[in-house]
Amino acid sequence: MNYKVVYFTRTGISKRIAEKIATKLSCEAIQVTDNMDWGGKLGFIKGGYYASKGKDVDIKIDKEIDDYDELVVVSPLWAGTVAPAIKVFLKSVPSNKVNLVITSTGSVIKEHSDYKSVSDIVKSKNNEDEIIDNLVNSLL
Repeated sequence: MNYKVVYFTRTGISKRIAEKIATKLSCEAIQVTDNMDWGGKLGFIKGGYYASKGKDVDIKIDKEIDDYDELVVVSPLWAGTVAPAIKVFLKSVPSNKVNLVITSTGSVIKEHSDYKSVSDIVKSKNNEDEIIDNLVNSLL
């Protein structure tokens, strides 16, 4: 199988997790960015507002995403859902080819939609490596 790992990060946590997954799958990690400043407390509040209201943002993908069988998409949990940049990205790919990985400090995503799989990495559970290993083993 040919995998790509796609991620968005505000604090660097989702990037670190995406890179771990990409290394284990021997594939590249591709970053999605947007045109927003999510820094500091104001950025945190604004991000939650955008996520909860379903507001779209303009995105940029740092590499071409083609020639894949499945995607692993890593996103922080913002207001109970994926970050706005990932929400926009997910509109452009078939959900049944997406293995979604959500990173958070204490919550899990409620909407699992039609994704191939959903994995929640919750910092308070201290189970990051276990969740990553379980995901990678299910894909290989």
